[in-house]
Amino acid sequence: MNIDLYIMAAIYGFAGITHFTHTRFFELAVPKVLVYRHFIALFSGVLEILIAMGLLYATTRSITAIFLMVFLVAIFPANIVQINYYSKKYQQPALLFWAIRLPMQIALIYWASLYV
Repeated sequence: MNIDLYIMAAIYGFAGITHFTHTRFFELAVPKVLVYRHFIALFSGVLEILIAMGLLYATTRSITAIFLMVFLVAIFPANIVQINYYSKKYQQPALLFWAIRLPMQIALIYWASLYV
């Protein structure tokens, strides 16, 4: 197994755990038009932990990678919320945050696609 697969699994596992240790941070990222923001923040953490586990097993790796790509697209509105928040908080142009976050999201989707 490639080391990058372990790294990817560790990243999503860690991210999933942080949904439970820093729930408010993730809750605030959920778009306000959605209800049950607390539940969504925790549920997405569970999904990230399951993704981490699914990537580690050859029998579930491909379907997990497909799910991960869909998941990364589905959570992108949370990134938009965060970009708007941090651009205002740090009084920086949103374009600066977009220049970082959008390519990162595309790279994460591409990285997952390597295991389909």
